[in-house]
Amino acid sequence: MQKQLPEKYYLDHYNEFVEFIILSNGHLLSAQDKLTLERIEKLTEYERCLLVRLLNRKSKFVAYDSLNYAEISNLELALAGLRDNQFISDVTEQDYHTWLDVLTKTELQDISLHTQLSGYPARSAKKSVWLDFVRQYVEFANIEQHIVLNRYLCVEIAPLFDYLLFLFFNRLETNLSQFSMRDLGVMKTHSEVNPASYFGDYQQAQCAFEYAQLYKSLGDITQERARDLCSTLLNRKFDFELHEQASYRQDKLFYKLACLLEKQNPQQSVRLLARCSSSKAHEKRLRLMFSLQEREQCREQLEAILGEPNDESLLLFAKDFLLRKFQQKRTSILTDLLRENVDEIALDEAYKGRTEQGVIAYYAHHGIRSWHTENQLWLALFSIVFWRELFEHELSMAVNEFERYPQLLKFNRFYDVLAQDIEYKLEQINQASCFKSWLLKQMTRYFNQQNSLFVWHDELVEQLLILAESAPLSALISLLRAMSQDFKNLKDGYPDLMVLEGNTLRFEEIKAPGDSLRRNQLVSINRLTQCGFDVKVQRTRWQFDPNQAYVVVDIETTGGKNQFDRITEIALVRIEGGEIVSTWQSLVNPKRSIPKYITQLTAIDNTMVADAPEFSDIANKVAAVCEKAIFVAHNVNFDMGFLKQEFQRVGMTFSKPKLCTVQLARKYLPGHSSYSLGKLCAALGIELKQHHRALEDALAAAKLLLLVNSVRQVEETQL
Repeated sequence: MQKQLPEKYYLDHYNEFVEFIILSNGHLLSAQDKLTLERIEKLTEYERCLLVRLLNRKSKFVAYDSLNYAEISNLELALAGLRDNQFISDVTEQDYHTWLDVLTKTELQDISLHTQLSGYPARSAKKSVWLDFVRQYVEFANIEQHIVLNRYLCVEIAPLFDYLLFLFFNRLETNLSQFSMRDLGVMKTHSEVNPASYFGDYQQAQCAFEYAQLYKSLGDITQERARDLCSTLLNRKFDFELHEQASYRQDKLFYKLACLLEKQNPQQSVRLLARCSSSKAHEKRLRLMFSLQEREQCREQLEAILGEPNDESLLLFAKDFLLRKFQQKRTSILTDLLRENVDEIALDEAYKGRTEQGVIAYYAHHGIRSWHTENQLWLALFSIVFWRELFEHELSMAVNEFERYPQLLKFNRFYDVLAQDIEYKLEQINQASCFKSWLLKQMTRYFNQQNSLFVWHDELVEQLLILAESAPLSALISLLRAMSQDFKNLKDGYPDLMVLEGNTLRFEEIKAPGDSLRRNQLVSINRLTQCGFDVKVQRTRWQFDPNQAYVVVDIETTGGKNQFDRITEIALVRIEGGEIVSTWQSLVNPKRSIPKYITQLTAIDNTMVADAPEFSDIANKVAAVCEKAIFVAHNVNFDMGFLKQEFQRVGMTFSKPKLCTVQLARKYLPGHSSYSLGKLCAALGIELKQHHRALEDALAAAKLLLLVNSVRQVEETQL
């Protein structure tokens, strides 16, 4: 049973929040900020209740008719008190353009029509179109007496509250509801914290807050405003050095702004990226410089990276870029590595979308044990070994109970700050008589404790113990040290499988046909190899089985968006042993009107589906027909997407290996001018009498699949 919160729970949360701010972040408040907090304390209880409710809104502009709080019986008196204390006010001309953002489409239309202008957008136009129209043509003076304006109040101290929330959570777009979720038991929080501030001084906090707000504003910024902001930022000079938090926010802002300016103002983009420290910014800047014909400068900087590498991902990029752009090498390092591994494992198509499980089944058939480990194995090992240093050390542990990520990992400074503690722990491991026993004690101590790096489960514990027992201890120690020194680049990209063949342990990155190798995977593979682990890239290919069961599916819908539209008809054609063995079809009541253009296309109208079953009535039947079969459709992602949504609405999960007859036909039946179902069937002589009805289309697609499979069977025998 869910917990119940007391009537004025939010006031308790506000008091707890402010107490923490004053205790840990008091040095980041101006004299005016502190005075404002003192003035809030002097309000009557019902005035404070209302103010906290207003502050917890998403916007500083609040509609009067939304102020419905049963526990505040004297709402009008509370409003008057807050207005007298200048905590709330009317919307002013200064706030006008910001206020427009919170209006509904109807309200924007009302104030537009009030001005009696011409050239209005269509009534059906999107809100964003009406918003642009109002911003361009409607002045504040035109609507000062309008009812829409008088419907809103402005919370004057909302900016201060946003700043306080930023100091507490170190991010924007959050509020005191986190405390409510904690008290309701919905959100787990840390019991061990080191109450402290994210920021060293007021200047650093203000700078980080400003950059965070600017970053948020980039969501709907115009190119003109982006150029102006770029100029302002590049010309700004500080009389102090930015610390970690402010520097991190600056990097994020500059990088996103550079991406927005990249196409129309590449030179400005390059200047912004030059001020960033992240490896992805360096990479983007060098790519841009090359495209701008600044090739000599680009080469010099690439060679500088090779000369003094301090980031393995950036180093790989520099090597690859030099080879491909300056030495005309045709393929990347990643492609070459993938091609070097010519050995392939043949997997049944039933494992499409689950390639790792296919390889695990293949190895099990050959008496080899394997586990799908990927990143979780290594993150768990790292976390369990260094649990105290990550989650309990005062320099790395959570600043407040809502913080989840170890502070020293965020800026990749774990080893820099705690090198002595880390080396002591690694020496402990090296001297332990049995690492498996040592690790088991660590796991027993911390099992099921919440953390932000991995999720505990029994299979993971088994995998860790096998790793501890079978991997060379020197390799484990070497990798743990490397992860401590460069967690940013070694937190992901690890091979998919851990394989134990006899007493030999190895790790495999599994690649299905068409898969590519990512750079972060190569970084981690290289590091594992350097540390002494046996690692390989294992390629796979799909093996055709003429006896494979398929269900060929076709659906008709009310439209093209599976989040909003619904199924009106479904047909399933089951194939076993290379023959059609059954068909099933049903109209479906979509519980909404079918648009006229859809009826014209499919001939399915509202009358036809009025008495049809809803999807919930046929969900079990659909699942049963699809059991132990590969899901096939013409443009399969369309049909699969709709069915997944429909099953999700009734609380069921629908997941199947899938094949697309469009893709199959392009590969095995090349040379056609069109691969639409109608034209392809006409070209191949496949009967399709009533196109855009589910059963007819599904039968045609099934015959197309059988034709494709006959070609595939011939090719398979020739391998």
